[in-house]
Amino acid sequence: MRSVDAMDQLDQRALDFFREFGFLKLPGFLDADTVTALEAEVRSGLGRSYQLPTDKPSVVTGYEGYYLPLMAEGNPVSRALTSGDRLLSLGRQLLGAPVMPKPAKGILYSDASGWHRDAAGPDLSAVKVAAYLSPVTAESGALRFVPGSHEQGFSDRLARFRDAHPEGSPLDEDAEAALWPGVPVPTEPGDIVVFDVHIWHAALFGSLRAQWSVSYVAVPETEAQRAAARDYIDLFLRVGHRYDRSAFPYYDPDWLVEDRPDFAHAMADLGLFDADRAGAGE
Repeated sequence: MRSVDAMDQLDQRALDFFREFGFLKLPGFLDADTVTALEAEVRSGLGRSYQLPTDKPSVVTGYEGYYLPLMAEGNPVSRALTSGDRLLSLGRQLLGAPVMPKPAKGILYSDASGWHRDAAGPDLSAVKVAAYLSPVTAESGALRFVPGSHEQGFSDRLARFRDAHPEGSPLDEDAEAALWPGVPVPTEPGDIVVFDVHIWHAALFGSLRAQWSVSYVAVPETEAQRAAARDYIDLFLRVGHRYDRSAFPYYDPDWLVEDRPDFAHAMADLGLFDADRAGAGE
C-alpha cells in the first residue's frame, strides 16, 4: 500500500489551474491496495448501517443518498488518509494556509445531484476531496463543474441564476445538463477530484455509485472565519441521518485526547469537540 504520509508537491501548472478554474483531478493518487481497502470500509460500514437499495429510484429527486462518517477505530484506512500528510499537504498547497479536516465519510449515491455549491459565504476557505470507488463518466454520475464559479462574484451570480431557474421536482437531468455549461470529470478508482467548496457542480445520469470524501478547511484567523469554519465542519452533526453513532463517531478518537495532532488543537479551539457534539451524525 502506498504510504499516506509521503507528501506530493503540486507543480505550478496544477496550482494555477486550481486557482483559475476551482477544481483539479489527480489521476492515480490512491494506489490499488488503498482503493480496495477503502472500498471495503465504505461498503461494510454502509451495509451495517442502512438497508441499501439495489436499483436506481424510479423518480430522480436530486438528493437520494446514504452517508456515514468513517472515523471509527474500525476504519483505519479512512482515518490514516484523513490525518495523513499527503492530503493535509494537498490542502495546505491549494489553500495557502494550515488546514484542518472536516471528517471523512463514505457515501452511496443512489440518485443524481443537480447544480449546487457546497458553501456560499466568503469567510470560508475550504476544499473537498472526492474519490469514487468505481469508474464514473459523464453518462454515469461523474462530477461536472462550471469552471471559475468558485470566485465569489461569479458564484453569487450563478446562485441568482439558480433561483431564477430552479431544478425541477422530480429532477430533469437532461434539462440540468443542457442549462448549465458544465465540464464533466470522469474518473477511475484511485483518481481523486479536489475542488473549492464554493464552485458550482453536479453529478448527473448516475446511480448506486460509492464515494469516499473528506474536506480540508483553512485554519481561521478572524471571528467571522472561525464561525464559518465551525459551521461548515459540524454541519454534518446537524442534518440527522440515523445510524449507530457510538459505532461510527464523527470525530476520530485520536483527535479528542490531550496528545492530539496539531490540526486537532485548532479544531478544539473552535469548540468542535464539545461533549454534546462529539459522536453525533449527519
